[in-house]
Amino acid sequence: MAEPSSTTVAVSTATGITLTSLLTGLDPNLLIGSAAGASLFVMSASDLGVLTRLIYLCISLGMGYIGGEAVLGHIFGEPAVAAFVFSACVVGLGQKLIKSVDKIDINNWLRPPK
Repeated sequence: MAEPSSTTVAVSTATGITLTSLLTGLDPNLLIGSAAGASLFVMSASDLGVLTRLIYLCISLGMGYIGGEAVLGHIFGEPAVAAFVFSACVVGLGQKLIKSVDKIDINNWLRPPK
């Protein structure tokens, strides 16, 4: 049996997402998918501070809603699944991209071949 506090959180989250989508005209499927993916990412990043996790939650939620269907819509038939996968992965992929760009030696690219 679920604890009352977790049930309350689940019901209030579902109610908040539903009301947000109704009042603002946002797509509820994309909103639920991106919220679930962002929550999964934030819960798995337990080594980060609370403020950092909150910022990553907002970034992941926004990117999942905006880019999920555009980037992964052709792979997944359901927009909510595309938004879920994209929002769960986008921050981690962005961090990996930034670290790999830091390792690039541009001088080797600009030198003429010998």
